[in-house]
Amino acid sequence: MKRFAVAGAALALGLLSHQAGAQSGDPIKIGFSSELSGAYSFFGTACTNGMKIAEAEINAGGGVLGRPLTFLPVDNQTNPAQAAAAARSLDVQEHVLAISGPTSSDNALAIYGYAEQNKLPFVVPVAAFPQLTKPGTHYTFRVESDAVGWGASIANFVAQLKPGAKLAVLLSDFAYTRALAEGVKYQASHAKKIEVVTEIIFPQGTNDATVQVAQVVAAKPDYVLAMGVGAFEITLTNQLIDLGIKPDQIIHNVGTTNTILAFGKRSVGSYYGSFFDASLDTVTPLGRQFIKKFSEAYGRIPSFIENFCYITPYIIKEAIAKAGVVDREKFRDALSELKMTGPTDGTPISFDKNGARKEYVYYLQLTGVEEKAYTAKKVFYTEWDPDTYPVYELMK
Repeated sequence: MKRFAVAGAALALGLLSHQAGAQSGDPIKIGFSSELSGAYSFFGTACTNGMKIAEAEINAGGGVLGRPLTFLPVDNQTNPAQAAAAARSLDVQEHVLAISGPTSSDNALAIYGYAEQNKLPFVVPVAAFPQLTKPGTHYTFRVESDAVGWGASIANFVAQLKPGAKLAVLLSDFAYTRALAEGVKYQASHAKKIEVVTEIIFPQGTNDATVQVAQVVAAKPDYVLAMGVGAFEITLTNQLIDLGIKPDQIIHNVGTTNTILAFGKRSVGSYYGSFFDASLDTVTPLGRQFIKKFSEAYGRIPSFIENFCYITPYIIKEAIAKAGVVDREKFRDALSELKMTGPTDGTPISFDKNGARKEYVYYLQLTGVEEKAYTAKKVFYTEWDPDTYPVYELMK
């Protein structure tokens, strides 16, 4: 990735209105800083692949305002400092209308600081840390549900599976997994329908959990919430099963195609969270078309990450069309007022005054795993408004 020394005059140029370019017929440029290497490369690569399909479709259909919509992918290396540097270079050097792309909440938070300070619209496709849409946010819009409310929904799901259940919580030490754990513990404490019997936090970069899994087995939980990240989630799951935890005792906060296929047949029966899944009957005709295109291009079905990164360009396109010109402030205002139906699953898409979306999550049980696909059945669904839980207070 290029590194730039930003002079004050150049920064000022990067912050000028983009309205003048609307007359030129040049591409409308959107920065796309994602995790193409590092711990989150599982997610960032999948996200970028989903974006590329939407970009091609939109431009094949005439673009927006008669101009092509062009995304500029940059590898932030799963490094917040690199993510902030990428935001700066995309702003100052490329003069993008907006920025998108991160799947790591840590990286999204780094971009958030730059975007809010420099009035750069920021559409977050896959990052759940609630502080991305804390009160007073003006330029950031989060497409994924907040992690604290999502964690609370996990506690509610466990209570539905077995009232009074004992739950072990295992997590990699990332911003969004910490927020998920806080949501689980908050709801367990307030609703008093389940008990969190142990919580183990693994440092980033952990690649073995043998000792910790043995401790979990000794605690005799009814369910284990596994929140590893990337390849470690696969290791953690296999070690849980190796030491006697049954698949139907394991709950993954999310299930991505890469990880589910890597779990293999021995993980059939386990549960996972999602916001879009090929197994759901809510998938629209465009969603089925997306699943088909993605499968043909990449040899596997997409999951919610690819979906969020596929619909994000459509959200951006809709807001640009609503604004009527290529101007950051008008684009931001159009996002604030946006009301559209999710193109792949029919879920409503709109944002509150802080950029948070009405929240929802599915939980599914894995019923089969093949070489390039899997099957699952929906067992739980819930939705909530951003103010249902004290999401911002818990993560100050």
